Amino acid sequence: MPEILDEFYAEKHSIINEMFIATADHNYVLARWSFHQQLNVDFFWLAVHSVEKYLKAALLMNGKSAKKYGHDITKLYAAVTPLAPELFPTTLTKPEERMPVEYWHNEMTENFIARLYRDGQADNRYQIFGYSRHPEDLWKLDQVVYSVRRVCKTLEAYELGKPHDGAANMANREVLRKFPKRWRLNSKPEETMSGNHGQELLEASLTWNFPFAPHDYKHPPMTYTSSIQNPVLVRRLFDPLEGGPKEFAHNDMLWEWVKNNIHLSKEIIKEIEEERKKIKAKSSA
Repeated sequence: MPEILDEFYAEKHSIINEMFIATADHNYVLARWSFHQQLNVDFFWLAVHSVEKYLKAALLMNGKSAKKYGHDITKLYAAVTPLAPELFPTTLTKPEERMPVEYWHNEMTENFIARLYRDGQADNRYQIFGYSRHPEDLWKLDQVVYSVRRVCKTLEAYELGKPHDGAANMANREVLRKFPKRWRLNSKPEETMSGNHGQELLEASLTWNFPFAPHDYKHPPMTYTSSIQNPVLVRRLFDPLEGGPKEFAHNDMLWEWVKNNIHLSKEIIKEIEEERKKIKAKSSA
């Protein structure tokens, strides 16, 4: 039998909605706009922001803490999916006949989450790792956001908060399972996708957005582009070492300048130093 919402639900819901869901909604629309504009660094950064907040909202709405995960969406996704495994896609698949097969490859959802986090995490704001944007990444983000945002509800509670005479009186979990097209939370995308925030944001939120867009929405012709950005630290700190020992002293001085003047995490410094040692050993052989 479904649960009745507790006495603090209204207050808790307002906090979760305004701190997590509403801000994630803005991040998501701007991530889509960035993708359309080829602003790839911002696409990955904003995409990770939005997914992180939706995942934390799902945990909080279902009586779980969101404190111990930091910004790691791989850990968050692993914590959220057991709440409703039947509502999450195992594999992200090509949307209907909308995209040529040659531009799409099916991908396990958790693998896409890991790839998204790799290219959009905080340590990559300055392009320490670079990125690799695939033509289908926007469509995969849409599928992830659609599935995660739907479970930003108290899954075991009555859909109407409590039982009502004459109503179906189903739990939110059952409703979401029975009606896979139901996604509205009465937050920001609902307003944006209704045109309340202007034409530009309407197009940014709905163009090529097959999970969320109305069936009769007129999509423009699609473009299918890939983009790769090799990180500058690789070009400046790794590649010259392949020139042999004559390059080592100058490159070592540059590495010391980087460490002394640019904030890098201890883990990244360790990774760079280990990789430099490997390249030096190989080029000295």
